[in-house]
Amino acid sequence: MNNFLKNKHLISRAGFGIHHNDIEKYKNISSKKLYQELKINSYEVLQPDVQSITPEQYQEMSKATDKKSLNQFNKKYNIAVRKSWHDQMINTPNQLREKMALFWHSHFATRIQHPLFNKDIIEIFRKNALGNFRDLVFEVSKSSAMLNFLNNQQNKKARPNENFARELMELFTLGRGNLYTEKDIKESARAFTGWSYNGLGEFTDNKKQHDTGEKEFLGKSGNFDGTDIINIILEKPECADFITRKIYQFFVNETPDEKIVKSLSQKFYKSNYDIMTLMDEIFLSDWFYSEKNIGAKIKSPVELIVGIRRIMPMDLQNKDTIYNFEKLLGQELLQPPNVAGWPSGMAWIDSSTLLLRMKIPSVMANYKTLDIEPKSNDDVNMGKEEKKVVVNKKQNTITIHWDSINNILDQDLFEILLANPNEKIQSMITQFNADKSKKHLMITIMSTPEYQLC
Repeated sequence: MNNFLKNKHLISRAGFGIHHNDIEKYKNISSKKLYQELKINSYEVLQPDVQSITPEQYQEMSKATDKKSLNQFNKKYNIAVRKSWHDQMINTPNQLREKMALFWHSHFATRIQHPLFNKDIIEIFRKNALGNFRDLVFEVSKSSAMLNFLNNQQNKKARPNENFARELMELFTLGRGNLYTEKDIKESARAFTGWSYNGLGEFTDNKKQHDTGEKEFLGKSGNFDGTDIINIILEKPECADFITRKIYQFFVNETPDEKIVKSLSQKFYKSNYDIMTLMDEIFLSDWFYSEKNIGAKIKSPVELIVGIRRIMPMDLQNKDTIYNFEKLLGQELLQPPNVAGWPSGMAWIDSSTLLLRMKIPSVMANYKTLDIEPKSNDDVNMGKEEKKVVVNKKQNTITIHWDSINNILDQDLFEILLANPNEKIQSMITQFNADKSKKHLMITIMSTPEYQLC
């Protein structure tokens, strides 16, 4: 594997794919140096570029505004947060932190309408993305978004609510059915009684609603509170194993190499859950670049669309067109389908979504039109019918800057665009485009099933 292909693999996993301005750099820099560059850039924590509104201002507006107007504001603000994050994924050199934040967004999935709560939890993911998993768990557990989504503000000593306690172990730390029992869930719920938030979205620990009785949890006994429960969970090596496995599947391969995962998990645990240490072990290893890991993952809708926009610069007169593509493919930021987050791997692909994925580049280039029903998702839509999405040539507000990528068009487009180019697909596409332009060749390559892989 040449240097460029190694770097392309690295930036597609530790980021959102190669940027059109960086082709020559990827050819000349070593993969280890590129990773160090990604690490250095990741130390900057970006903030969403959205309208500044304080919790106090939002609270006053909520009191003075009718429900319909408030809902409209919430919708517009959430859209602004999504668009801001999408733009940062495309343009920032801070690729590793943004990619890791996307991972945590699906791992600690919340779906609520309060825009400031949404903005806050995305900032928590950004800030702690590459820091310490312990800190991340505590901040997420005390966030208004999570407490709201999993109903812990209703968790009171007279009537415990088990939602958060269950998902904390099942989805966030240990894995479904691993180590804990139903009794552990009930005892954990008692420990989290009183954890809530005030009208400004600030964490509160209501001692009057806390169950002060003794609890038995994962083999220990005591007058535990939520802090104790989280610390007891993190003492278990099984927690490090669960998180390591999910990170490996997201960044390396859907099919874990058990020996490697075990080694990574042990180092992660010994580091006291230092996330950057784990990422170093992955991205600085030789096995990360092995043939079985190249082109082994299916791009999520966000990875696909952001990746297209990084390699093919464009202006959007109506940004809704781009976000409709992601929604149609089943991934809308701030709107995971349920508490388990988005699916992965082959779950992204079915007969309709694959055809749509292959059509999107041509729609962007104004070669084809789009007329399609959104992908069904009853968890999100609550049974409501979605409007059909139509993009015809008159409605297409996407302008591709072909002049900005003339240097790319004159190079080996197969090597630049495909994770693992092979002679058969190159020959077939080259023959098909024999009398067509380099622009058309680029769009054709991006419209293949092979382009869906990274």
